[in-house]
Amino acid sequence: MARWKLTEPHYLSVPTERWEHTTTDSRTGKPIRKMYRVPKHLDPRLEDDWTHRPENNNMDGEIIVCWEGKGKERDIIFEGNPTPGMLPLDDEAKEVSSRFSWTPTQGIDEDSQRQSFYARLGDTLIDQMTELKVARETAPSNPGLDKFMETMLAMMGQNQQILAVLAGKVQAVPEPEQIIDVEEPLDEVEPTPEEVAQATAEAAAREAFSQGKALNRMTSRRI
Repeated sequence: MARWKLTEPHYLSVPTERWEHTTTDSRTGKPIRKMYRVPKHLDPRLEDDWTHRPENNNMDGEIIVCWEGKGKERDIIFEGNPTPGMLPLDDEAKEVSSRFSWTPTQGIDEDSQRQSFYARLGDTLIDQMTELKVARETAPSNPGLDKFMETMLAMMGQNQQILAVLAGKVQAVPEPEQIIDVEEPLDEVEPTPEEVAQATAEAAAREAFSQGKALNRMTSRRI
């Protein structure tokens, strides 16, 4: 026998688990069915996932998994190695789990979950991050590191300017070494009376031409 009780939610490789995808052939109109092998989600906190229910309804049920040919009738067969969230139930399962460095989670209660492998791993990572932060704050100033940080800040500032230009928020500022031809602005000159008279005549001619076209259009509609 090689049976385990799940004490944590799992996605397990179950040979019988399949997902069906149905589409319609655009040419023939016939349905097309495709079957895909997918992992099975099992959560010992969900009653619908229980494989074994106790006679006393006041107690929670269990999800028992096993290797092929090494379980009982209602056990779920899975493929692969056991995890920290699997509690071994027999000698063979205990021997297999002992090959790994973790200790199996003993139950789904709050105390057991706090002592689980993943909970302790998370606590260890948090402690390491805290120690790293304290060490960085208490470490003596490093001129090389300060120069590196200044360079990084300058690069970040340039990147922000580039993003702002692409977003149309500001105008691009040329680099100091970039050469751009800039023409001097033209002097403001008052128009002469002859230029004013010529412009007035041209505007009157354009207005008369526009009115003539409109009148011709109205006449053709009436006819």
